[in-house]
Amino acid sequence: MQTSEYIDEQVKRRIELLLEKKPQRDIYKRFTILAYQLADVGRDMRYMEIYPDDRAGYLAHLKTALADLIVQAMVICELYHLDIGEVVKLGSDRLDEFRKKGRYEET
Repeated sequence: MQTSEYIDEQVKRRIELLLEKKPQRDIYKRFTILAYQLADVGRDMRYMEIYPDDRAGYLAHLKTALADLIVQAMVICELYHLDIGEVVKLGSDRLDEFRKKGRYEET
């Protein structure tokens, strides 16, 4: 795994240690975990809106859920030998593309 400005040595090493175990390299398992983590993010976002008295707790969990989601995406990048820095740059560039061509307006 290449180290870039988007990933430090400690994160890199933790991902490498995780992937030393063969079951952890099962891409379907990684995808399933990613989907669960995305669902956690969505649930926390929704619950913050419908349970405003508990917003602080859901916000705290949202931070954890986003962290899990981001690291899981990094693990998948490693499994496919994708450079995380390049993936982040690509995503950033696509944000500009969507913004430029977007005609979506709130009503």
